[in-house]
Amino acid sequence: MKKPVAFGKYYLHERINVGGMAEVFRAKAYGVEGFERLVAVKRILPNIAEDKEFIRMFIDEAKIAVQLNHANIAQIFDLGVVDSSYYIALEHIHGRDLRSIFDRSRALAEPMPVAQACFVVMKVCEGLDYAHNKRDPSGRELHLVHRDVSPQNMLVSFEGEVKIIDFGIAKAAGKGSKTQAGILKGKFGYMSPEQVRGLAIDRRSDIFSAGIVLYELLTGERLFVGESDFSTLEKVRNVEILPPSTYNRKIPDELERIVLKALAKDVEDRYQNAIDLHDELQAFVYTAGEFYSRKDLAAWMKRTFAKEIEEETAKLDAYRQLPPPAALEAGRAPGGTRPPPTPTSPPRRPSVAPPMGRPPRVLRAPGRRRRRAGPRAASRPRPSRPRDQAWRGTTTSSRPRSTTTRRSPASTPPSISPSAIRPRRSRRRRPSCRRRPTPAGRRGPAARWRRSAGRAYRRRWRPAPTSPRPASPSTPRPCSTCRR
Repeated sequence: MKKPVAFGKYYLHERINVGGMAEVFRAKAYGVEGFERLVAVKRILPNIAEDKEFIRMFIDEAKIAVQLNHANIAQIFDLGVVDSSYYIALEHIHGRDLRSIFDRSRALAEPMPVAQACFVVMKVCEGLDYAHNKRDPSGRELHLVHRDVSPQNMLVSFEGEVKIIDFGIAKAAGKGSKTQAGILKGKFGYMSPEQVRGLAIDRRSDIFSAGIVLYELLTGERLFVGESDFSTLEKVRNVEILPPSTYNRKIPDELERIVLKALAKDVEDRYQNAIDLHDELQAFVYTAGEFYSRKDLAAWMKRTFAKEIEEETAKLDAYRQLPPPAALEAGRAPGGTRPPPTPTSPPRRPSVAPPMGRPPRVLRAPGRRRRRAGPRAASRPRPSRPRDQAWRGTTTSSRPRSTTTRRSPASTPPSISPSAIRPRRSRRRRPSCRRRPTPAGRRGPAARWRRSAGRAYRRRWRPAPTSPRPASPSTPRPCSTCRR
């Protein structure tokens, strides 16, 4: 078995299909804690990787299909680019397309059972009806038309699931790429007459294509096939159709009427919605007593493709036993990113004991902070004033004075001796400049507080008086800040 090839965040195992625009690989995506997912990676072909028109179609396919979430439409997971090569990661369907089933039925010379063909087309109609009525997040209709409804774009899994794929050339409102005049997109044998003529198309074009698929499944013969592409287009244009009972006598008249109505040349004569074709087929199956379910389809697929299922199951088991890439074992994701760390509680900050020989730091209780003395306290001492002593009414010659200062005596002005300057205390209260002295006759708690505050402030800055002066109560008290 070949070693998986890294392609972005996916690992390609083998190529399972190739078309005109892209190639499809069976790949696997890895995650953390042993997470694995099997996907199909659709990569644009290298020879058209530089064609901007194909790249735009490829991107439009991903943007359209990612909005569709239905059981009968293959789910799109991712759109990316690796080394200038665009890719789409979509749901991996373990089964076969309708073209392979049609070829197997022809090889066995046994057309598909009528009930089984009706069941498959009914599931296709359910997916088409969902896509035709899809709306954008704003509530506006997308007017989506697949334009390539063909057996190659219908997958049937071995478990009986029916999926529609390949919206690469789908027509939708607001689509980036536009089809130029004179260019046909799609498979010639499954186009509608208006699509061949280059006219405007709508959902009824997909209904005509679904009718072609139903015709071929019931008869086992191709409907529109010619010696060349031109002859094929002419048959489609003229709608040259033989009744299905010509090839298969087991087809009832009611079912033949349904098929011919879906293949009407005039769009007004066809079914106007895919769900109308679905209801007609369902009513026929119930009336004829041909009850069919997904379990019956799965049993037919496992019986018809028994050898292929055994081989693919062995391959899938071998892929499952492959060890994860070395980048994952080292803790790194395939895309080059590390997985997110497991959330844990933040580590505690270790407590460090103080070093030996140094006393531990003493924490101060919460409260008022102590202010340090600024340079103004020692460099600009307040000189003595007669008014201070006169207003206070007492002298301070008898009080002890401290001779220690915060600055050296050389920084003190020569007019005042260092011994006359009192040291600054730890707290300093600045009285307001608007405050005026209380008259001598006023008494009360507020007056006493103002007088005590003023005395406490003057004691910090008042130098020792040279001689006592008599008190003069009538002299107004100056402001200690602005000295007015």
